[in-house]
Amino acid sequence: MDKHQELSSLEIRHLLLDTLAYEGDDIDKGKRNFKLCGYRGSQNDLFRLSEGLALNRGLICRNIEPSDAAWGAHGLLLHSGHTTNFSDREITYIYEQFHLLLVQGIIAPGAIGNYGPNLPYFHVTEYGIKCLSTRDVLPYDVDGYLDKIRNILGVDEWLLFYVHEALRCFNANCLEASVIMLGLASEVIINKQISALTSYLGIYAPEKKEEMVNELEKNMNISNKYSIYIKYFDFIKKSITADTFKSLLPQMDKCAMTSYANFVRITRNQLAHPNDTSMERLEVLMIFISFVKYCETQYAFINFFKNN
Repeated sequence: MDKHQELSSLEIRHLLLDTLAYEGDDIDKGKRNFKLCGYRGSQNDLFRLSEGLALNRGLICRNIEPSDAAWGAHGLLLHSGHTTNFSDREITYIYEQFHLLLVQGIIAPGAIGNYGPNLPYFHVTEYGIKCLSTRDVLPYDVDGYLDKIRNILGVDEWLLFYVHEALRCFNANCLEASVIMLGLASEVIINKQISALTSYLGIYAPEKKEEMVNELEKNMNISNKYSIYIKYFDFIKKSITADTFKSLLPQMDKCAMTSYANFVRITRNQLAHPNDTSMERLEVLMIFISFVKYCETQYAFINFFKNN
């Protein structure tokens, strides 16, 4: 029997959400999905389609043929290796995450029509449908993740290259290599930030641009260069009155931004040299999730400085 890298609880959560949002017809033998069925169904429908999606994405191995059932039917209980390709631990996570989705109001017991008022029948709430449209994309969805990055205005081709390599490494379970690639991607962003800010200073504060350039020439280390960027960013932001710029500031928690940039840099440096450092899959997964928002925020500032 083939074995796969077991999915974490967080990955199972995203798999359930992705299944609820999925609009294709290739994860169910009856070519159904939750949207077609009015976002209503049974627990068995969700678990069955989640397995179909996991198989499609290569997240789990196909050791048995997945079970089938009529939409809304109770179906078979999940037994690893007998009725499902999920492992025992993954089945436990599925049950846990299903009930967490209930607690969080993303789904609710009961469904109108030929279902019933209680579990195992459920429906996606109005709040849940909003959540489905704004959920994070995980790195096992390579195309979806790259599309998120590619849709950021002004994104650099080198950034896309390093992110693509990071995704390939992650999905090959080369976790340390994936973080090294994300570290290189973050350095691309830092250099873009510095270039955009120095150009902006050249127009509005030429003397400060000269100071910044002189400091950068004496500090080639990327973390030192980033600290210089933050220093002059803090200087210039006080004089910018544009509403578009002010609207961006709440998105930037300087402490969190600095911590993230330094974390990726330090981790990359540690992993790039022989030592005892190793990364847990969940730890790397959280870096990938936060990286998209980090890119969106930093490129918003880069674009402001370049266009003004």
